[in-house]
Amino acid sequence: MLQMVRSLFFLICTIILTSCDTVDFKGLFVPTGDSVDSRFEQSISLNNNQAVATIEAEDSYLFYVCTDPHIDDSYRNLRNFSTLLRNDSTALFGVVLGDCIERRNAMPNYVEAIEYMQDIQTYNTPIFSLIGNHDLYFNGWEDYYRLLGASVYWFEVKFSTGSDLFISLDSANGTLGKRQLNWLREFLATNRNKYRHCVVLTHNNLFYTDNSQTGSGNLPLEETAVLTDLFSRHKVTACFQGHDHYREDLMFSGVRYTVIGTIRDDSASPEFLMVRMSNNGTDYQWVKL
Repeated sequence: MLQMVRSLFFLICTIILTSCDTVDFKGLFVPTGDSVDSRFEQSISLNNNQAVATIEAEDSYLFYVCTDPHIDDSYRNLRNFSTLLRNDSTALFGVVLGDCIERRNAMPNYVEAIEYMQDIQTYNTPIFSLIGNHDLYFNGWEDYYRLLGASVYWFEVKFSTGSDLFISLDSANGTLGKRQLNWLREFLATNRNKYRHCVVLTHNNLFYTDNSQTGSGNLPLEETAVLTDLFSRHKVTACFQGHDHYREDLMFSGVRYTVIGTIRDDSASPEFLMVRMSNNGTDYQWVKL
């Protein structure tokens, strides 16, 4: 028995020593120094509570969505994603739904992976990033905010007969927090009826109640109930999610909820989603890398 305890102790020590740049053991169990409330306040202040972009489009348009690249020193799949996007003349923008990085100090590599490469990419198509739980490990909010900006924001796609609304939420701590949730309630009540479609973007999956990562797991059931009711009442068209590294597509109370699989380099089946928005709603094409 004593020998087993010793072996287990040395195994744990080995894991800690060999993975100190990729696994933030404190961050798995104790919230990071920042909080979702403070990130929300910084984000709204940074953008002056205004849309971060307005994109011109036809009433039917295309965009790409991927998630969970978990960048360390390699970013082959994410670079391929950004290159396919920027060589597609019909695609207006791309979205990465969080868990941008896998280890400490890797955010510059993520930024490099999504930057415009004129020699291989035809169009400087914008890519919008979300924050995930891995992006908070090792007090990563400072790097995220410095290099990517806000974690809560929205942008518009405008066409001749109207416009669509895209809302990025910060769910990286496994909750939206009180301030962000109150803001979302008021924002939808005030603005939703101005738009044809409303799309919500978030890292964590609303329906899979996974507590394995404690403070960075998926949302509590009670919060999911509040959000799904809010989305249904305000006729949200679709909600795109990541985090769980598998694919799911379902309708619930009039809203389409879609979880996208990971695009990380070591995935056995990396994928992304091409989404067509039109008067009829959303039409998907899954793409394997």
